[in-house]
Amino acid sequence: MMAKLPDAFSLQAIPIQTAISEGRTEDAKTLIVAILSEGRADKAVQRIAASMIKGPKAKRGRKTSLPRHWLDIGPDFHSMRENGKRYEDALRELAKRYGYSETHIRKAVAVYDQAIEDAAEASRS
Repeated sequence: MMAKLPDAFSLQAIPIQTAISEGRTEDAKTLIVAILSEGRADKAVQRIAASMIKGPKAKRGRKTSLPRHWLDIGPDFHSMRENGKRYEDALRELAKRYGYSETHIRKAVAVYDQAIEDAAEASRS
């Protein structure tokens, strides 16, 4: 007597999952439509079809926002550094000027630097 296959096992789903994992989503959709049209789709194929229609779940929690005044803080920080101000002193002075913590200033500078880098990358392409 042979062992019973698990419920999640599906011969129909294997080529579909293979196509999805290889990035061939259009091929996967074609296979799903063919199986659904014939009316012989098993639970696994129906589950894959539903997930392709619905899409991924939205992330939980609040969306992250950019640090306030990052567009002003970034250039001010780099200007101070170019004029010979020490890193810690520039952070401390900007924190006092803008009324934020040094951690906030550090994050704002990081966001500004990333935006500059992304803009340079986009202009090269």
